[in-house]
Amino acid sequence: MALRRSALHPVAAATGAAFQERHGWDLATVYSTVEEEYLALTTAAGVHDASYTGRLRAIGADGLDLLNRLSTNKVLDLQPGQGAPTILTTARGRILDLIGVVNVDDYILLITSPGAQQLVIDWLDKYTIMEDLVVEDITEETTMLSVLGPASQVAVESAAGILLTELPPYHSLTAEMAGHQVRIVNRPFGELPSFDLLMGPDAAAGVWEHLSASGIPPVGEEALEAVRLSYAVPAYGHELGEAYNPLEAGLIGSIDFAKGCYIGQEVIARLDTYQKIQKHLVRLEFSADATVSEGDTLNDDGHDVGKVTSVTKLPNGLGLVGMAYVRKASASPGNVLELGDPSSGQAEITALPHLFGPDKIS
Repeated sequence: MALRRSALHPVAAATGAAFQERHGWDLATVYSTVEEEYLALTTAAGVHDASYTGRLRAIGADGLDLLNRLSTNKVLDLQPGQGAPTILTTARGRILDLIGVVNVDDYILLITSPGAQQLVIDWLDKYTIMEDLVVEDITEETTMLSVLGPASQVAVESAAGILLTELPPYHSLTAEMAGHQVRIVNRPFGELPSFDLLMGPDAAAGVWEHLSASGIPPVGEEALEAVRLSYAVPAYGHELGEAYNPLEAGLIGSIDFAKGCYIGQEVIARLDTYQKIQKHLVRLEFSADATVSEGDTLNDDGHDVGKVTSVTKLPNGLGLVGMAYVRKASASPGNVLELGDPSSGQAEITALPHLFGPDKIS
């Protein structure tokens, strides 16, 4: 099967960027150097071609009502321009996908994990009985860029000639950029500010060049993955999926415990009420001598207490970091775990990440 390519693939190829298959797409992994791109993302701002991220268009009067009845967060009352993160969960309270729901007036935009579009469409279709709702995959009909970094808001404001001070997370507005209409969605990347820019493919090259001329350098997948683990942002297929529930994954801030029933609600409420969570997602920093791969076991006092879900070497000599699910009794910041055979070395727990805050919505 041929790899998918975004509208910006020829532009990236012309710069000499390195490419690699990821998520079923031929993606630019490095434009300049990973070191320079990581520095831009963590100290200023960079622009990333995020077109491989899933985008669905939900049309029909019952879209928000059905999503409200199927997912963890309250999305029923979202007005045009407003949005919220929410989780689709199975009847067992396991994560199907973490999605962004954005009311763009004439339809509902759903931002899914890369490659999860059909999974989400099938799930919504399963529960669409008499509702007025049609869901379409518009991933390849659109282009999405993400401007990330501490200075990303200022960078996007300058490039679009607007102010984003009053734009809360997951809310959106439209603006003109390089003569093209662009929808801007405030979608933080963990604690790192980030803004998604959605547009038609015909606008992609012009907007990309405009951002570059504004002083925002392009960044590839390698630097973004390093930033993801530096900021402990869980990813679908690694820390998110049906093997885990939202409370284990630190997603309690996207669960509304007062809104009423949804698929998996009873299980999640019981786990929260009776404190039955068995494991927690943690961020790890590995010792300098560590050899480690995804799937490696973690030991505490000779007992197997968890598995590494992601690992990467940070550029600029900043060390080896990763994420893992660790049994509750051992999941404390400062606790040092041993890597199990055949790997070796130590892993210190530095944080228990909460993507949307540690407090429940009520």
